[in-house]
Amino acid sequence: MKLGLMLSAALLLTGCSTIPEPINTSDDTSLASYQGVANNPEQFVGQQARWGGVIADVRNGEDYTIIEMVNFPLKSWGRPTVGDDSDGRFLALIDGFIDPAVYEQGRSLTILGTVQEVRTGKIDDYTYTYPVLEASGYYLWKKEKPRVETQIDFAPLWFRHNFYAPYPYRPYYVPRPVVRPSNNSGSPDKSKQ
Repeated sequence: MKLGLMLSAALLLTGCSTIPEPINTSDDTSLASYQGVANNPEQFVGQQARWGGVIADVRNGEDYTIIEMVNFPLKSWGRPTVGDDSDGRFLALIDGFIDPAVYEQGRSLTILGTVQEVRTGKIDDYTYTYPVLEASGYYLWKKEKPRVETQIDFAPLWFRHNFYAPYPYRPYYVPRPVVRPSNNSGSPDKSKQ
């Protein structure tokens, strides 16, 4: 009984933070960091790295695809932590065709691959030096559903519906027409002449 309970707990804990198979490695400590490669690219050529972020552009060639990525730090299970500040951009080289309709701009993607020589490109009129990963594996993350925040109002019903609100919001207030006294003497009103 105790052994079964311990095995179930171990499986549950390992299942919560596992990295998806296409981007998993046996040794995460030897992975090259994005900042290290961006600062000194020649030193890291040929080393393995796992980077992720948001897709900025997908360009298909004859037998390969170049995905331009906006880099963000990764969570412990490999998903990019998308925020307002980016570390920079990088290029991912993938063998074969990648459909730009599926791998659309703004989707989160994690790449596992080998660091290559840097490439120079343009972002609008700015010349940018891209670190490059030749992908051995990649994982497209599902779109996150927006969080819906709800609040519970514990106030009594009569406070929520303005029963005690100031005039004219009282529910028993009924507007009435203004009634002016009329002149029933039969003679015309002299004030109107």
